Amino acid sequence: MMHIDRDRLVERFLTLAQTDGITGDERRVADTIQAGLQTLGVPYEEDDAGASFDGNTGNIIARIPGTRSAGAPLLLMAHMDTVEPTAGLAPVITDGVIRSDGTTILGADDRAGISIIMEVLATLAENRLRHRPLEIVFSVGEEQGMLGSLQLDFSRLAAREGYILDCSRPPGKYVAVTPTAVDLGLTFTGRASHSGVAIENGINALSMALEVLRDFPVGQVDDETTANIGTIKGGTQVNVVPESVSATGEIRSFNTRVIERMCSDLKAAAETTARRFGGSAEVRCLEAFKGFSLTGDLPVIQTLVSVYEAMGISHEGLVYYGGSDANVVNRHGIQAVNIGVGVRNPHSHNEEIAIDDLVTTAELLLHLTGGTNGQ
Repeated sequence: MMHIDRDRLVERFLTLAQTDGITGDERRVADTIQAGLQTLGVPYEEDDAGASFDGNTGNIIARIPGTRSAGAPLLLMAHMDTVEPTAGLAPVITDGVIRSDGTTILGADDRAGISIIMEVLATLAENRLRHRPLEIVFSVGEEQGMLGSLQLDFSRLAAREGYILDCSRPPGKYVAVTPTAVDLGLTFTGRASHSGVAIENGINALSMALEVLRDFPVGQVDDETTANIGTIKGGTQVNVVPESVSATGEIRSFNTRVIERMCSDLKAAAETTARRFGGSAEVRCLEAFKGFSLTGDLPVIQTLVSVYEAMGISHEGLVYYGGSDANVVNRHGIQAVNIGVGVRNPHSHNEEIAIDDLVTTAELLLHLTGGTNGQ
């Protein structure tokens, strides 16, 4: 059985992890990926997805003909951006675990996914392994709301199933069910006035906002729903009645009727409160991503489970509140599973990944592509 080159995979990961590329500034990461694809002789193209959010990079799309099947290709996907810079990252390897020195994030979310895909492509090419046709997408802007995949032209992809390497759970875990999420935007408008000498002329937008948000349920709303108010901004000076206050938040639920009800109630409360104060209010509920459910009878799940079992890896489909490119991909009719790659403590300076998990996930993906020593 063909095995992944452990040392090369680690080197590949460290190179990418130390290549800075936050959302909107993924150019250096894209250049590194494209250089790797050129070395392997893999043709690729880059779209203009970044232009939609003032980014400097588009999604990278590569296609590799199959050597064992002329059927529909398998989609492999990971994202290029990180939530914080990794410039100056000082990687530390202790007891087989890769961490940063604590001054930056590690960026394993999702440089681990990129490294694994690139190493699998190298292994397939160098050993002339038979495999399915492949379509590979490295997306931009995932961390700020799947911005790149939302701009991807899915009509140019032939894949009907795929695997996304972006779940921060151990190998064997995969995302089976996710909720739908909406982003909330609230704006309250009153009237500015001097708070000492003419306070009676003012309409306090902050008071309106606080009254409405006080009654909005946050946290675990029910067994299927979470809600949060994340930011609130407004006011100019301590002696000025605030004329405008805005707030943002989100609702995630496995029951879209709950989302609809909460949005409706929030709008009604805001409008009623604003009228009573003599001001105005606007509430926006915009879908951030649509949920999906992948059942065990789907071939893409059955294949994944059979490979897990063949490798002796215990497996579990997760009900997962997080969103990812998988939400966008599934919405476009491609049954795509977000699989655990072993990242721990993502988005923090304590982020880490075990080398064994990197290697295990790469070997899993090699099997999923159909990579084999057969002629």
